[in-house]
Amino acid sequence: MISNEQLQGKIIKGIGGFYYVKTDQDNKVLECKARGVLRHQKTIPTVGDEVMIQSDNPGEWMIESILPRKNIFIRPPVANVDIGLIVFSMTHPKPNLLLLDMLLISSEIQNVVPIVCFTKRDLTSSAEEIAIKEIYEKTPYKLFFFSKNDTATMDEIILEIGGKTAFMAGPSGVGKSTMANYLCADQTMETGALSQKLKRGKHTTRHVELLETKNGGYLLDTPGFSSYEISDMIKPEELREYFPEFSRGECRFKSCLHKEEPGCDVKKSVETGEISAVRYDHYLSLLEEIKKDQYR
Repeated sequence: MISNEQLQGKIIKGIGGFYYVKTDQDNKVLECKARGVLRHQKTIPTVGDEVMIQSDNPGEWMIESILPRKNIFIRPPVANVDIGLIVFSMTHPKPNLLLLDMLLISSEIQNVVPIVCFTKRDLTSSAEEIAIKEIYEKTPYKLFFFSKNDTATMDEIILEIGGKTAFMAGPSGVGKSTMANYLCADQTMETGALSQKLKRGKHTTRHVELLETKNGGYLLDTPGFSSYEISDMIKPEELREYFPEFSRGECRFKSCLHKEEPGCDVKKSVETGEISAVRYDHYLSLLEEIKKDQYR
């Protein structure tokens, strides 16, 4: 490597003040440190960042600058996420659809495209699957139902996240690790609720890493996304924007919250079945929660 060479790449791991950058030019992973100027600017390099790196001395690389971020999360720290794989099981545990809707909302707030995945399809009835489809087929969200050995459906999901950076979100015990093992090119994540990769003591350093998927994408290696306090993110009048099936409504008042106002087209659509009553009930519940939190 010649001195002063500059390259662009993505941070795929950060630990102990070192950052591991996969370069766009030749896909090599280079160990880097951050320039002091970034610390002075209080800019902390984050896994997922697109960065410019430079070598002043052979074999030594420094992060010069961080390119503009699409989004950034705090827990776990990761930037530039494109897709959120929202994973629930059909049973054991049964899906909490209110939590699912909260994860859909919080994904969209952060400019992340959610894809809804339901595992353990073989352990439940077709009637339960149809019931869930009837709720979400009225939304623009993509739905996947599959079992542990249904590789054809998981191959479809791989196509969805190709070339993108994705995280998984959802409750424990739904099969996220098993799913991740299939999506990733190498079987890095261990299965089981007490896997060594995830079973860490209070004083053990936990680093964040992006794993490569089978078709050039990345998957965050942590299940740390489970729920968000959406009341900290949006105002009551903004909530309706995150129920995309509501946008077709032509209410009498532009400021309609779709609750008690006269001439509400959304309420009419719920009555006719064009909008799911379950989703609408969740909307009302979250609306009240956000209002209460505003006045605390």
